[in-house]
Amino acid sequence: MAEPFLSLSARERADILRTVAARSGRAAVILEKDIWVCWVLQALFSAPDPHPMAFKGGTSLSKVFGVIDRFSEDVDITLDYRAFNDGFDPFANDASRNQIRRFTERLRGRVAGYVHDVVAPVLDAAAERLAADGRHEIHVDDTGETIRFAYPTALEEPYSYVRSEVLLEFGGRNVIDPNEEHVVVPDMAALARELDYPVAEVTVLSPARTFWEKATLIHVECHRRRLASHPDRLSRHWFDLACLAVHDVGRAALSDRRLLEDVVRHKKVFFHAGYANYDRCLDGRLRLVPDDDELPSLRSDYDAMRAAAIVAEDAPAFDTLMEEIGDLEANVNVLAHPGRAKNGQSLETT
Repeated sequence: MAEPFLSLSARERADILRTVAARSGRAAVILEKDIWVCWVLQALFSAPDPHPMAFKGGTSLSKVFGVIDRFSEDVDITLDYRAFNDGFDPFANDASRNQIRRFTERLRGRVAGYVHDVVAPVLDAAAERLAADGRHEIHVDDTGETIRFAYPTALEEPYSYVRSEVLLEFGGRNVIDPNEEHVVVPDMAALARELDYPVAEVTVLSPARTFWEKATLIHVECHRRRLASHPDRLSRHWFDLACLAVHDVGRAALSDRRLLEDVVRHKKVFFHAGYANYDRCLDGRLRLVPDDDELPSLRSDYDAMRAAAIVAEDAPAFDTLMEEIGDLEANVNVLAHPGRAKNGQSLETT
């Protein structure tokens, strides 16, 4: 029986990681973190009687569907709001904004309770059973919706972009449909086969829904006007969307108008903001390209991601990426409103 990689001493793990990194061209810190991402997913989805939930976001796109070629270091989880059994229907015609706001606050409280009372103890107990060489730390943020799991790294060298912690983000203001069941394994399983690695069986949100989740997220960021000062780790969403757009997943999503409408419907209720302009996602005025004064900061974040080898060597340059995103924006808007072209201009006046 193969020996578990995580049961090895820190020195043995470090030696193996560096050897495989030199042979594969992958950074050792990325190979190590990928193992811990899979371990976290294994612990989370194998817990007894879990709340109905789905793994989503960029990590699911790379680890499960192979749609994007970048290392995805965070774990994004949706807890189905319907399973909290609140009894309030936020989509009822007579639901007021204040009622929805109070409902949303109750949901956030229940997510925080689940994270504090269930998820954090599950991870802590699993880490104690593992008894890996080194210390782990678990920190739940003030919102109760985010956990930072600092794993016992075997590597001493500093690497500013890739941190030796897995960020878990939980949301309870969405549904988990449509979804699929998949198995997630670390990349090391194919690079050093003589060892055993954590394997996770997970419920994954449909990548088509993820396409529209990311598109509407970017739309909001373009209207939010904070990219110039807060661009950190956001450029990956533009990269992911561009990759999705040229994949069968993206092409299928583009033809699924009802799915976009459902995503917008949920976001208007659960993520209401005056600057969001969600209705524009449906009437031919979707925004995917930020204003010119916000592009330099986003470019810097993207270049940092490329320099850290988070994306493949042949990842497009930033200007090329923005051109692809601009074309996607125009395509979505023309499909939604044939009388509109790029940047919301009318075809009849250009």
